[in-house]
Amino acid sequence: MGCLRVSTDDGFPFNALTYNGIWLVNNMQAKQRQRPTYPSSVRQKGRQSHILVVDDEPGLREICDEALTDAGYVVECVSSGQEALDFLDDSEVDLILSDFRMPNMSGLELLERVKGKGFDTDFLIMTGFGSIETAVECIKMGAADYLPKPFNISHLLLKTKKVLKDRLDRLERKKLSSLVRMLNLSNALNMQLDLSALVQEFLFHVQNNFNPDSMLFHLPDSLALNRVTVRGALLRTNRPLFLWLNKICEAVKKKGQSKIIDRFSVAMEEGTLFCPVEEFSYSIMVVPLVQYSQKIGTIAVVRSSEKAEYTPADLQLLTIFSSHIASSLQNARLYTKMKALNREVIGSYARAVEAKDIYTSGHSDRVARYARALGESLGLQAQELEILYTAGILHDIGKIGVPDSILNKPGRLTSEEYDVMKKHPRIGRDILSQVTSFREILPIVYHHHERIDGKGYPDGLTGNEIPFLARIVSVVDSYEAMTSDRAYRNALPAATVRKILEDGAGTQWQADLVKHWLELIATKDVLADT
Repeated sequence: MGCLRVSTDDGFPFNALTYNGIWLVNNMQAKQRQRPTYPSSVRQKGRQSHILVVDDEPGLREICDEALTDAGYVVECVSSGQEALDFLDDSEVDLILSDFRMPNMSGLELLERVKGKGFDTDFLIMTGFGSIETAVECIKMGAADYLPKPFNISHLLLKTKKVLKDRLDRLERKKLSSLVRMLNLSNALNMQLDLSALVQEFLFHVQNNFNPDSMLFHLPDSLALNRVTVRGALLRTNRPLFLWLNKICEAVKKKGQSKIIDRFSVAMEEGTLFCPVEEFSYSIMVVPLVQYSQKIGTIAVVRSSEKAEYTPADLQLLTIFSSHIASSLQNARLYTKMKALNREVIGSYARAVEAKDIYTSGHSDRVARYARALGESLGLQAQELEILYTAGILHDIGKIGVPDSILNKPGRLTSEEYDVMKKHPRIGRDILSQVTSFREILPIVYHHHERIDGKGYPDGLTGNEIPFLARIVSVVDSYEAMTSDRAYRNALPAATVRKILEDGAGTQWQADLVKHWLELIATKDVLADT
């Protein structure tokens, strides 16, 4: 390592360090100042991103530690692959920055062990043995990216930032996918009043979402249902595996703790294994069914070695699935409570979308209540009112795909930014189309920004081409937006809002709906009465 004393234009002294062709510039006086608040680019869900540096060379570990720490990351360093695995047993990290060639365990071997043990972390490999073949091998093994040596610190920071940004985006998409799957399951269970039908529906969704070779549904204390339900040939034809898994299910039910069992962890299981440890070639998840703190059974899913091993994210989702079926099994009359829970899940996700824009807190809830109130005044039936309310809650869910910088921009949007904003009805429709019970609200979510004169979006429909319930939501959505503070303006006075609605009646909004709405809000406090 070399050290060179330099200065910047502002007169602050710097040390420029070099190590194996890597340049690091370090502001020595800045270390003594208080750190600023780090931007969201180095944060994961409200916390600083955690990085584990793995390299057998102390100098390189020190350089990476200092550079990444100064960039705002939380950094830990270890000198070998085994130390990294030991660290991961007790701690979570967002990114592993590992050297390719190390004694005892190479970077690729570490990557394989990390993936095999199901640790939820991304992997960035550094190596001085750069080649296209090496890069391809790293990516095939599951690395997020590849960093050839020698590299400068700015290159390291750019790569790190990109990998962590991609990770955050991927986790958001996975969260959204998991939400859709939970809603699908919840809606399917809500439609079943028969206990046997509930179990069959649950196992159908487990099969579709987790792709096991076999499933074991264990209800040892059940009087109304089969105490053991087996699906798939693997457990039917391998009796030693079946009997062993039954004992595992009993132990999980007793302790109430979910677990993943694979070739790395099977040796730690209590009791006698049905085969030599080195021949164990399955990935298994076992989750207890808990009903008001009472453990009533378990669900186990099994994959052979021909399929990918289960991950902690899979276990978390199966745990949520299990909580749904446990609640549904309590008795068939929980149907109405499950429907209310479904609405709460929908509302919580709508609020999560609103959290992207600090000025729209409560917007979806108010639009939903306004729409239902206007529908009631028009004499709509209960089913249409429910559709209106649900559509009001979810009408802006597509804004999850709009960057925060656009949603919270204090000034007028550029034409390019407005084009991005106009995509949110289509994004919302695409998200909700994955939930079959939302089929009736899709036209409302998709068309609530159309105009009577055809100048709206996304399809430029006119008049009666626009779905009637979407025309209702359009009126109350606009009213709510104008009467609330936004990033680019304060709430408008009531008289101004009335004038805008009256001027737009017949062009932007359906005239008689505007008239009904203005009469309604003039005679009652809509929010107080809904």
